[in-house]
Amino acid sequence: MQPLFYAALAGALGIATAAAGPPRLGWLGSPLWTMSLGLGALAALAWPRRRALAAVLGLGLCFSAGYGRAAWELRHPAPPSALVRAAARLEPKPRDRVWVTGYLRDSPEPLYTAGRVSAVRLDLEAQSIAASPQTPPEAASGGIRLYAYPPRNTRASSDDSPDTMPAPANDAWAVPLARLAAGDGLAVSGHLRPPPRYRDPGVADFTAAARREDIELTSTLGLDAWRTWPTASQAGRGPALYRARLWHWLSARLDTLAPPRQAPRANALLRGMLLGDVARLDDATRTALQADGVYHLVVVAGLHIGILAALFLFLLRRCGLGPLAAAGISLTLLCGYAWVIVGRTPTERALLMLGLYFATRLWYRERQALNAVGLAALILLAIHPLDLFQAGWQMSLGAATLLAGVALPVLAATSRPLRRATRLWQDVGYDLAFSPRLANFRLDQRELARRLARIWPPLGSMPGAGVRGLLHLYEVVVISLVLQIGFAAFNTVYFHRLNPWSVAANMVLVPAAGLLIPLAWVGVAIGQTAGGLIRSLVQAMLWVAGAMARWPGAAARVPSPPGWALMVFGGLMGCWLAAAGRAGASVFRLRALVAASVGAGLAALAIGTLPFAPRLPPGLSATVLDVGQGDAIFVSFPDGRTLLVDGGPRSPHWDSGAEIVEPFLWSLGLRRLDAVLLTHGHLDHLGGLPAVVGDFRPAEIWMTRTLPSEPSVLAFVAQARASGARLRRVSAGDAFQAGASRLEVLLPPASYQAGELASNDDSLVLRLQTGGAAMLLEGDAEAGGEAWLVRHGVDMRSALLKVGHHGSRTSSTMPFLEAVQPRVAVISDGAGNAYGHPAPEVVARLEAAGARVFRTDRDGALQCRLYPGRLEVYVFAPSAGTGGG
Repeated sequence: MQPLFYAALAGALGIATAAAGPPRLGWLGSPLWTMSLGLGALAALAWPRRRALAAVLGLGLCFSAGYGRAAWELRHPAPPSALVRAAARLEPKPRDRVWVTGYLRDSPEPLYTAGRVSAVRLDLEAQSIAASPQTPPEAASGGIRLYAYPPRNTRASSDDSPDTMPAPANDAWAVPLARLAAGDGLAVSGHLRPPPRYRDPGVADFTAAARREDIELTSTLGLDAWRTWPTASQAGRGPALYRARLWHWLSARLDTLAPPRQAPRANALLRGMLLGDVARLDDATRTALQADGVYHLVVVAGLHIGILAALFLFLLRRCGLGPLAAAGISLTLLCGYAWVIVGRTPTERALLMLGLYFATRLWYRERQALNAVGLAALILLAIHPLDLFQAGWQMSLGAATLLAGVALPVLAATSRPLRRATRLWQDVGYDLAFSPRLANFRLDQRELARRLARIWPPLGSMPGAGVRGLLHLYEVVVISLVLQIGFAAFNTVYFHRLNPWSVAANMVLVPAAGLLIPLAWVGVAIGQTAGGLIRSLVQAMLWVAGAMARWPGAAARVPSPPGWALMVFGGLMGCWLAAAGRAGASVFRLRALVAASVGAGLAALAIGTLPFAPRLPPGLSATVLDVGQGDAIFVSFPDGRTLLVDGGPRSPHWDSGAEIVEPFLWSLGLRRLDAVLLTHGHLDHLGGLPAVVGDFRPAEIWMTRTLPSEPSVLAFVAQARASGARLRRVSAGDAFQAGASRLEVLLPPASYQAGELASNDDSLVLRLQTGGAAMLLEGDAEAGGEAWLVRHGVDMRSALLKVGHHGSRTSSTMPFLEAVQPRVAVISDGAGNAYGHPAPEVVARLEAAGARVFRTDRDGALQCRLYPGRLEVYVFAPSAGTGGG
């Protein structure tokens, strides 16, 4: 019985119940009331047994506490800070700029793409804000994240976000920013906006990390829009300055061990493993680590804290300190380490659990490891209850539960007794301290030593070390297998990976990391003396990771399993946990553990490999995704065929195809697409498609008959041909049947010729209809195209209009709207975009035409379902703490 663990489960259930939303049946259907009735009934049944009654009441109290704590957080969100309010007041128009002064929290961080600096990120602690340098500033504090980009040779284009030529072939533009350091005063000019939040089903909340780092606003920083500000206030800069300088001293020492110019990949891996800095990881290395299931090596968390804790304890005990003093000093050193790398990786949960582990050892409670996990969870949930819905929180506590509840009991019943039996294995008198089976194991070791000594005397001392090494390897295999099985749900739902070779990769790379991390810190202390050895070990790890990532099935991506499959998986995980907790010498209990382990393993395999049917919406549906300032629309037909229209934007540090479109498609259970359609070549429509085509391998890719010669368009055409998809060129008059539904292409006409540059006039305009009802997807078509449609008398009547060009004033003319007669209009635009989309006059014209207007910047993703004579629109309200609902 480990009551704190069950108390944490009850508290988490209360938080989840509160976040599920208000009841639909009044007070009688209230989750809290229903749970109270259920607990009352259980208490009545448990009345004769006092311990059972206390357990029921205690769990009920934890549930109620979790429910109340989460409900309070949901009803009392933090109000906007003075900085956010001031920015909103001083920037009434989309392109307005403000003047902010403050100091750098940290030195500028370069972001790399293909080995070159593609952007520089700066975190500014604001101290004042003003409309301009000439107006009086007002005090306002808070974090602002700035991104500076290289100068580009922008070519003229009719779109608001023109295509661009490649960046300069050197990083000289970033040198002035690189000379800045933590604590430097800075004055910047820019348009401030909140960090973007994309509200799509199946998509994570990307602003959660920014909120945890106290980042309230973000902005693009022009290379000529900043200057040093020596008069910045010194208040509050001390601790941040000391921390940042210490981090960058460590960073510089690491760079001497593996110079970034001579060994960039080794340098990036070392920085990730020791400092939590993954900005220098190239795409190939990042993908290889993810495919192998060992990306945790570059996330400073439980593994790294555990390795450093073992190192500190070993050294301190060798210095003659007792267990209590060694544990206290180790924990203090680890807290200092976490403080130095704060903001780059979450270490607080690992430190809390380590502190509780040290505390339980003082009371000889190592058998109650799940109690320590439960207590850590209760503390964390009491502070931040809505963290329960964050993937990182779930995985940290999930890993601790699997290790404490499954791996440790299995090892305690198998390898740990054998490890104790290898101590002083040559001492015959020590045999009396062991059971007959273990005493016989020690005799076997000595017999093996005698036989090896006859071959070569030095071999006589090998059996003890060899057996201990094999047992360590066995424990790594068991821990890796337990985590891979238990993490199957996380991997499929959050990362959409199967990781079939994870156990093999962890067998090799985790022990290597256990050797590399202490060795690298020694290298930091002594300098370049150990640099060659460290670089060789890192290069070997990179080679192994790259080779395993090329093994069959390693890079396979998988969709999210259905909810009922996850519930079955969770039930089997509970049985596995219960069986492991009761593991022992009993044959019956051992068989139960084996059966539960086999069941858990088969369930983990099933949710990643079984071909579950896709969970497509009924009818003819179009889901307009929230991808910011861009377009991405998923269309599903009643006969099950699928079509993706555009893929959203892409920037040097953001790809909406990989981060939004793909997770949404996987959340529907899709593995492939029937067709992908590119309306035109602007990057806010094309940017995310390469990632989608690479992972979903569509059977067909549709484009206009003529294409511009821009590099991004030509690269996409080359990728489409290489993917094996059929390229279909379409224009006005083409029509396709999908069961009872029909797709018609209305623009551009067959005679239209695309220019050298992509243009909004290139846009494909589609009309989808079923049972006499229709949807019109306008792409970025402008007034000229709309006039052509009206002039040629094209039938455009549609219940739904996906408004052209993000609601720009260059589209949605009144004659066009009169011909369409929309009941619903959907505008795909980004929150706080610099173009002022949608234009107020366009919204007014849509409403005058009788359409109800929906906007992705305000409503998030929208799903429009069309039935004969009926149109339904669903808004995906985000769940608490998540990015979609």
